[in-house]
Parts: sequence; structure tokens; C-alpha cells
Amino acid sequence: MRKLITRLVAGLFFIALFQALAQANDTPRKRKPPAPAQTKAEENLADMVRRAELAAEAAQTEARRAREQTEAMQQQLLQLTKELAALRQSLAGSTSIEILPRTTIRDAVEANPQSTLPNPQSPDRLTVLEEQVEINAAQIREHAQTKVESDSRFRVKLSGMVLMNTYLNTADSSIRSTPTRAPADWPASPRKNMGANLRQSIIGLAMEGPRAAGARVSAEAEFDFYGTNGDSYQGNVLGNLRLRTASTRLDWERTSLTVGLRPAMISPLNPSSLASVWYPALSRAGNLWQWRPQIILEHRAPLRETSELVLQGGLLTPFGETLDGSVIEGGLSYQGRIAFRHSLDVDRKLEFGVGGQAGNRSFTFDRKETAYVISSDWQIPLASRFELSGEAYFGKANDLGEQSGVRADNYYALSGPIVNSATTIRGVHAFGGWAQLNIKARRDLDFNLAFGVEDPRNRDVFADQRNLTNPFRNQVTSGNFIYQLRPNVLFSLEYRRLLTDYAAGRKRNGHYNLAIGYLF
Repeated sequence: MRKLITRLVAGLFFIALFQALAQANDTPRKRKPPAPAQTKAEENLADMVRRAELAAEAAQTEARRAREQTEAMQQQLLQLTKELAALRQSLAGSTSIEILPRTTIRDAVEANPQSTLPNPQSPDRLTVLEEQVEINAAQIREHAQTKVESDSRFRVKLSGMVLMNTYLNTADSSIRSTPTRAPADWPASPRKNMGANLRQSIIGLAMEGPRAAGARVSAEAEFDFYGTNGDSYQGNVLGNLRLRTASTRLDWERTSLTVGLRPAMISPLNPSSLASVWYPALSRAGNLWQWRPQIILEHRAPLRETSELVLQGGLLTPFGETLDGSVIEGGLSYQGRIAFRHSLDVDRKLEFGVGGQAGNRSFTFDRKETAYVISSDWQIPLASRFELSGEAYFGKANDLGEQSGVRADNYYALSGPIVNSATTIRGVHAFGGWAQLNIKARRDLDFNLAFGVEDPRNRDVFADQRNLTNPFRNQVTSGNFIYQLRPNVLFSLEYRRLLTDYAAGRKRNGHYNLAIGYLF
């Protein structure tokens, strides 16, 4: 009975389901009317137009960016073209450039040594310019932080060189670090010695002032640490600050006036050396380098586009020299020089000069002696990598190769003590000179071979009755190389052979010097 009821209910369920499906099939479906073909075409066209507008805007943006870049590149090209034209004009019109380390720091600051520009056709020019750009960038960064300024608000440039020298002598000398002569006799001193110091480091100031009387006004001062002599710890190692040169200069277009402590105009050149900086190399061996207070007037008369005639004249005074313990008096000395200068290219020039100096020297008991010197100098480029330079002179009682303010006994012969009125004073005649061959092996490597001699007249030396330590002849031969590790870092090794003749015979000394310098 239960099964029958279940089957009956299931049958009724399926009958009701079939009737519902039939009714659903008979009811008409509501369908969405199809979209007209014209509406679809309009939508497609609008979409295409919208895409075209976006593409056009992108193209305009890209074209505008390219146009701006092109204009910027054209401006850069125009600027570079102007700079190149100015550089060519400057190079074509340049007559001379002074290069460090052969000049003083003032000259280096004005010309921006040791900043050597090679020949414009040289393949090394790009490297030099890249290094110069690096230095200039560092200077700009430093200038953005600090600057040196005087109370008068005019520009002051600080420059110099930190120089360390290590040396070895095969024979002792009164000046061990930079000997100028072989020792006469040092029986109580060791025959060999070595040491090191930084006393040849240099500090320089270059100042520029306002224009006065139509001239550009400038000044310079240069110092080192060789103010103390002797073999003490204070003298040999620490040293004291010493004034080397100081002057004020007025520059017109073709004329210059210099007043101050400067080298003698008749000796404008110096050998290249980092071993002897306290005094220029080959001192007492043909190099008349002495710094003295003086007035120098210079005029440069043009001959051709790259040639000129240099006329110089001036006055200078004694500067504390003594003879046998007495101060040498006297009035002004007169000096003059004439030189021909021809510029071969940017950094090479040919120059020949002749000069002279004369003045009276006064002593006690109304004794007088005339001192004079006649000199010549030359600077001759040989090919592109060689240069021959030097000086020669002949004179009497000429002490321009000595330190200012020291005993000048070697340049006078006395028949007795100077305090005796009967003693005669005789100026010693001497000739001398030096020559150097510079070999520029590479842009950053120079070799220098030099020879210098000072030869007093023997009969004048024999006439001196005071002592037998006055030299009859002093000659020095040297060779060095100067390597530029970086534009402002120098490394040098030098050997110097000193031969000095005395009454007792010839004395010898070999001097080895290793130098490392940092320019700033």
C-alpha cells in the first residue's frame, strides 16, 4: 500500500512538470531588437577618429621634443665654434708663454704653469686639455666654498710647491742639502752624509690691483723656509720663513715698470732643477741669479707679427754684502739689456740677449773699486723636442752669483787686513756661464743635462794674502729628469758632480738628490 502511494505521488509530480514545460514553450520569448547597421558603423568611425587624434598628439609631442633638442644642439655647436675661433685667434696672436718650473711663481700664476699647452697639431693636446678641465673643475668647486681676498677687495692668488728633497753627498760640504762647491777641507767631518728636508718648499702670492695711469697694476711675493743656515736641527730640518722676491709691476700695452726685490735683468734664465730651488741651480758655477732691490723699465718694440725687440734698463743697489767683515758701501749700479725674441709657436720661442751692469764700490779710507759685468743669454729650440739655453759673462768684482747679504771675499783680493789703510783692494776678474740641453721625451717627462763654470783670473786670486781657500775654478755637471705624475705632482732624480780647484789641489763631491713636489 505504501509503495502504491509513493508511485502515485511521483507520477503526479512528473505530470505537473511536463505541463509547466509545455506552457513555457508555448509563451513567446522577448528578444532584443537587432542594432541597425548604420549605428555600428558610426561607432567604429568614432573609435578610429579618436585613435587618430591620439596618434597625432603623440607625433606632435615627439616632433616638438626633437625640435627643442635640435635647437639646443645648434646653440652648443655655435658656442663651440665661437670658442674654437677665439682659441685659434689667441694661439695665432700669442708671442710668448712662461712655464713653470723655470720661472717664478708669479709668472706661473699669470701664465698658468708649470699649464703647458702643446702645439695645436700635437696628438697630446686632447690629453692635456682633459687634465686641465679636471683641474679647472676642482678649482671651481673649491672657489664655490672659499676664496682669498685682500682688505682692498682685490683678488689675491695663493700658489706654491710642497717639496721634499732626500740627498746623499760623497764628500762633506758647508751646505749639505744643496752644495754649490766641493769642500776645501773638512778633516773633522764625515766624508759621506745623507739627509732629507722640506725647506725648499715655496709659498707665493700674486695680487692684482686697479688700473693706474692706464696700466694694469700687479704685485707678487715669494717665500721659502731657508732663512736659517747651518747644520743644526733648527737650520737643516725646520728652517725659518725667508723672503725670496717681492715686487710691484705696472703693465702698459708695450711697456712695463717693475719695482722691488727681483733677479738681475742681465740673467733672465735658470736651469731646470728640483734639487736646487733655494737658489737657482748652478749657483757659483756660472749662474748670476742674485735677488736685489731694483727698478726695471722694459719696452717691447714689435718687429714682425711674431717677433719683437726687448729693451730693458734699470737701477740696483748693494744688499748687505761684506768684505773681510766690513760692509761694502757704494751707490747705485746701472744695468741694461737688449734682446731679440721670436715666437715659433705657442710654447716655443727663440731669444738672444746681451746686457751689462756697472757701479762703484766704496770702502773705508776712501778706497774705491769699480764692479762691472757683461753678459749674454740665449734660448734656442732645436726641432720639436729639444731646447738649448744658457748664459755667459765676463766681469770684475761681480758677486751676482752669490747669496745677497753674505761675505763677498771671493770677489776681491786684499794685500792685508782691510782695517789697515795701506791695504790695497783689487777686484777679481772672472768669466763664467752655463748651458743646458732640455729633452722633452714625452708630454710629462723632461730630461735636462747642464754644465756650469766660474773661473776667476788666477793672478787676481794669488794677489789675495788672507787665505788659500779661495777657489781658482769651480765647475758643476748635472743631469736630471722631471716626471709629471699628475699635472700638479712632480717626481725628479738628479745627480750633480762638483769639481773645485784650490791652492791645495782639486776637490770633488758627488751629490744625489731625490725630489717629490706637489704644486698648489
